[in-house]
Amino acid sequence: MKRLLFILVFLFLSFGLVGRTEAAIQDKYDLPEPYLGWEKSYLEEFPQLQAVINIMIQGTVDQMKDPDQDILHNRVCSALVCWMAREHKLSKEDQKLAIAGDLLHNISKEEKEAILTNPELLRHASQMVTKLKESGYFKNSPRFWSDETLFKNPKIGNNRALIHHVTGAIKTGQILNQIGGFSQKDIEKLQAAIIEHSTGYWYFRDSVDEVAGYKGAWEVVFPEPESDIAKFAHDADLISQFVPESVVPDGSKWRELAKKRWGAKDKQEESHIVYYVFFRLFEEAKTKLGRELARNQWEKIRPELVKLMNLSPEQDPIKVLGVPKIFKK
Repeated sequence: MKRLLFILVFLFLSFGLVGRTEAAIQDKYDLPEPYLGWEKSYLEEFPQLQAVINIMIQGTVDQMKDPDQDILHNRVCSALVCWMAREHKLSKEDQKLAIAGDLLHNISKEEKEAILTNPELLRHASQMVTKLKESGYFKNSPRFWSDETLFKNPKIGNNRALIHHVTGAIKTGQILNQIGGFSQKDIEKLQAAIIEHSTGYWYFRDSVDEVAGYKGAWEVVFPEPESDIAKFAHDADLISQFVPESVVPDGSKWRELAKKRWGAKDKQEESHIVYYVFFRLFEEAKTKLGRELARNQWEKIRPELVKLMNLSPEQDPIKVLGVPKIFKK
């Protein structure tokens, strides 16, 4: 009831803001170019998406003490996927769905109650996945959701970083049904794309395998992207991680993750860990366009991270400092 009330109240506010850019909720948050221009462009073409932005921002603010970095990430994602979908000449409807998908892909990531050790939420997730499989999704991932006991393990089911693609798809369905204007076919397509968006993160895959105790367990948790919407949503999420503002400055999203998730003790360790993570990430894009963009962004942030490690530009941090201890097998 509380969640439904939040959605209904915020929808009222959302539609009151559509078409009034001077009062848009996102205006008080910084967004660098070219992403800001792309965002304005897709809102002109798909004004209905202002309601989705509003829900994403308010939800992030409610869930997090310091929401700015995550709001930045979600907006960069959606702007990137807009540009990529246009370059690839996706249909207008698929462009709108791809943008909505990247706005909402993290909608449950910081929601404390969104855990799959909750039997009711796991049942709901199973029903959703079964329905999507019956509709023809996840054909290339036959092991996906084949062993629900993995999600009952608290180290997986309570780890929102590992399961937010599933819980996010559930909440996305609820939100889009409330907003209206999305067919059930469109909602299913978007739910499948959100479920598939996390596959490219190697440290997620390694975490699942380690908890389960066998290699390839991650295939039960993360399906491969199949549709164009899923592939571009995945790649936009991946590439958006490389925005310098989220990686390089002190207190940025990735340096904070290096401290809080991977135990970095100082600036050099933060930079070393982030360098290694991105060194492995930038080759995991699923599309040719995504790979080109990821490499381009990597070349921008790489020199800055090397400088933070007090190394000279020509030095290779992996050769000089090795693999960070947290990632050594």
